[in-house]
Amino acid sequence: MKRLKINWVLWIQGLLFVAAAVIVFNAVVSIDVILAAIGRFLSVISPVIMAAVIAYLLSRPCKWVEKWIKRVEKYPFIAKRARGLSVLFVYLMVIWIVYVVLSFLFPLLINNIIDFIDFVPDLYNEVEAFVMDIEWETLDEMFNIQEAIEEFFNDFDVQTVIGLATQYLGALTNFAISTAFWLFDFVLALIISIYVLLYKDVIFTTVGRVVNLIMSSESIRTLNYYIKQADDLFYKFIGAQFLDACIMGGLSIILLLLLNVRFAIFLGILLGVANMIPKFGSIIASIIVIALTFITGDVSQGIWTAILLTALQQFDGNVIGPIIMGDALKINPILVFFSLLVGAAYFGILGMFLSIPVAALVNIILTNIIEAKETMQLHSDQVARKEASNIVQERYKTKFRFKTKKSRS
Repeated sequence: MKRLKINWVLWIQGLLFVAAAVIVFNAVVSIDVILAAIGRFLSVISPVIMAAVIAYLLSRPCKWVEKWIKRVEKYPFIAKRARGLSVLFVYLMVIWIVYVVLSFLFPLLINNIIDFIDFVPDLYNEVEAFVMDIEWETLDEMFNIQEAIEEFFNDFDVQTVIGLATQYLGALTNFAISTAFWLFDFVLALIISIYVLLYKDVIFTTVGRVVNLIMSSESIRTLNYYIKQADDLFYKFIGAQFLDACIMGGLSIILLLLLNVRFAIFLGILLGVANMIPKFGSIIASIIVIALTFITGDVSQGIWTAILLTALQQFDGNVIGPIIMGDALKINPILVFFSLLVGAAYFGILGMFLSIPVAALVNIILTNIIEAKETMQLHSDQVARKEASNIVQERYKTKFRFKTKKSRS
């Protein structure tokens, strides 16, 4: 009687496949529960994520200040505490800048916003009059547009909006509570970020030891290279975009004040903030500002605002932007627009802001991989050609020697 042989490797592979299929099926069925659990976990650790972002943004200023403090060799007491003093100095500078902005710019901005809110009913009436004056003709005959617009304006007024707003005091209360929790998380994130900057060497050492256990030395070198590339790209992009937004916001405020545009400070800050979003932000904000200028001012003021804002945007795109950004993020415009659309679709405004450096980093990675493959292919082709040439030469030499011997004989 033959002994039954069991292929245990095949049975184990089959069991693993079935287990993986069951896990994937359960994950797909309960995807809502999994996403909700992930969302809760991210909300719990949101102060830690916020702290990591703050620490990353302030890490280079702290590093520069720390190097400067360590040069003070006359006072060893200060040099030994360079890390803590650099963190203290940078945070005090940030607090002072925020205080100056809030003290001087914030009151002007609030006054502009209050004036704009007071102007909303007049704006509504002007838009209504503008729409009613349009002769729809063919479109009205086809879609009955004018009748629908008249019904809308007859059923809708500012008092109705105010009445609806007062009915949702509960939503406003929830908003106030969520704002309070956000402020608490922000303060907690500031505290955590201080500790992250103070003990970043210990954190990096611990992470490095863990990575050494699961990755090879070659993979670690590759990972470190791309991390450095990503750090340079993101830091250069964020710093350049912020500086560009400040310059454009300031120039826009000066331009709108010279043109005597209503709500100049509010609209100038809007242009500066929107300029943080690559490509689309400045265009959309400029259209909004020009439209409001036509409504709040006269036709000549609106035309001059459109001309000068367009010239300012061109000056920014062709002079200021390239000087600040340099050649670090030169990527194909098609890739830029594609990354902007994907970032906006999945991550909103933050996705649009970060889509360009992410696309630049992906472009660098793909370019390096393609160049490495092409280099290897070229090397293998050269080796193959060299081997083929050697074979041909050996055959030629053999044939030549054979003919020589034959002719001598």
